[in-house]
Amino acid sequence: MSGQYEKPLTIKEAVNAIQSNDFLLPAIQRKFVWTSNQICQLFDSILRGYPINSFMMWEITDSEIKKDYKFYEFLTKYCQRFNEENPYIEINASSKNFKAIIDGQQRLTSLYIGLCSTYAYKQPRVWWPTAYDESVLPPRKLYLDLSQPLDDDESMMYYNFKFLTDIQFEQLNNSGIKNWLCVHDVLNMPNVDLADAILKVVFPELSHRNLSTNSFASETLLKLYMAVHKEQLIHYFNEKSQEVDHVLDVFIRTNSGGTKLAFSDLLMSIAVANWNGDFRKEIENLTNWIYQSQDLGFYIERDWILKTALMLIDEDVRFKVKNFTAERVQQIQTQWEQIKDCIKETFKLIRRFGVNAQSLTSKNAVIPICYYLYQKNDEFGKPLYLTINDLSKQIEQRDKISQWFYMVLLKGVFGGQADSIISSMRRVMKTNLSEPLFPLEKIIKTYEATNKDLRFDDAYIENMLNIQYGEARCRAVLHLLFPELKSTENFHIDHLHPQMLFAKKNITKLQNLTDEQKEFYMNANHWNSISNLHLLNDSLNLSKSDQSLESWIKNNTYSFANKDLLIDDSISLGFADFEDFYKARRQALKQRFIERVYIQNVQQETKSVDLDIDDLEVDDDLLIA
Repeated sequence: MSGQYEKPLTIKEAVNAIQSNDFLLPAIQRKFVWTSNQICQLFDSILRGYPINSFMMWEITDSEIKKDYKFYEFLTKYCQRFNEENPYIEINASSKNFKAIIDGQQRLTSLYIGLCSTYAYKQPRVWWPTAYDESVLPPRKLYLDLSQPLDDDESMMYYNFKFLTDIQFEQLNNSGIKNWLCVHDVLNMPNVDLADAILKVVFPELSHRNLSTNSFASETLLKLYMAVHKEQLIHYFNEKSQEVDHVLDVFIRTNSGGTKLAFSDLLMSIAVANWNGDFRKEIENLTNWIYQSQDLGFYIERDWILKTALMLIDEDVRFKVKNFTAERVQQIQTQWEQIKDCIKETFKLIRRFGVNAQSLTSKNAVIPICYYLYQKNDEFGKPLYLTINDLSKQIEQRDKISQWFYMVLLKGVFGGQADSIISSMRRVMKTNLSEPLFPLEKIIKTYEATNKDLRFDDAYIENMLNIQYGEARCRAVLHLLFPELKSTENFHIDHLHPQMLFAKKNITKLQNLTDEQKEFYMNANHWNSISNLHLLNDSLNLSKSDQSLESWIKNNTYSFANKDLLIDDSISLGFADFEDFYKARRQALKQRFIERVYIQNVQQETKSVDLDIDDLEVDDDLLIA
């Protein structure tokens, strides 16, 4: 046996070990993922005497392991999206021995945050900032209401733990409410025996809060003090083996419960361990660039980066240990600068297509575009990603790629068995790299009559035309239908007949409408659907504002006319004739749809895509937004 259970620790001792770097995290650990509510529930469990399960440590004594593997400190001052990565610590062969956490990182980090750090998450009803903004993501400390237990709480918690900002706490204090105890204060209370704890800790603390006669407050504060300073709650198994393969096996087995360990977390650790430099920082910099760059704003997980890197170097994209060897990590590192540039140019491209963070319904759909741009050379023998965003070049390529992209987003092709469809689509593109343009027709042909058929039938087109303003697919539909719109401009989705005109009070004023016609007007399925929507650039959108469609078309100085809406001059644009306008434009849009997509003319029996057997042994799309 290479390990054993050691004498348990108090929470205070565990926090001290974290602060002195006697507890570190191996690279095989994923990042901290617990929510603020989970942290509150952990502290509630401790006060209620519930078990918090045992921990597993890996005692690192071998100088080669210290030298060859990467370790990280515990996360402090957690901030959603902007500070989620554990800081790297320099360890060498002569560094002191320490314990690496194999099982229990989430709980130990939660204890550490609750007792001496902060947790920042986005304020509700505000947009995500592109850079850290404390007004949007204020740091919060953990507090406990000492006055009374929770009453009928849906989370089934008894003790009222909450994360509060400094401003929230000050507001409570200023209003005379002093029953909220900052949990940080408990860690700093003197270490005394039980008798002295009541007299020297509990009583003085409650007195200045006017809670000295509150029995719940006395019991609660004493329980919290004892749980942190006295009770040995951290039971742990200490693994002493210095055989990395053995410890890796232990790690996978012990992390099979709780918040599921994804293979990407393990693969990330292998990449980190075999990367010459700081791979975590490389990925963090790339994801931040994609998120924070002007006009992009796409939030990409590191899982997506890993899968895309495997895709680009033509390796198996499934998250399996056997598919992520040290040699493959080195292969990725050799091509990393090119891979990064390709990913950046690809996101610039799809943003140019008019797709934004809200309308990108599947991030997996971006991966095949990355692959094609990476592997395909332009007419000068250079990778296509270097010139795809040069608007004076590659016009036909962009048209073909955008058409495919809109189609797969609208058909939901990547919404299940993502690894299978990514791998099979790569095979089609790889086979057709010698073709001058993106092989849209070959891809269509490959998936005909399969459960990934990209062709549209009449019923599907009708459903697309029913899409409402605000739906994620709305923008993709409009860009697919109007490819002539300039990719250099920013477009707004606008109601042609203004939304405010369809209020009931306005409809009732229309004299010559039957009750049935008035119902047609007030039905949002008509005025809020694609048939009454259009993409207008900044200038057109500003000039139109809330003008009636008829007035704007007649008076605008941009030569915008009926033909730009795909209807002829015989169709009235007056609001009183909205029903005729709706039907005429819907028919015109349907005809444009038929011209822009591939049509499934006959009913065919759906068959499975011709994929390798192994391709089907994967989870559903883990990366879809």
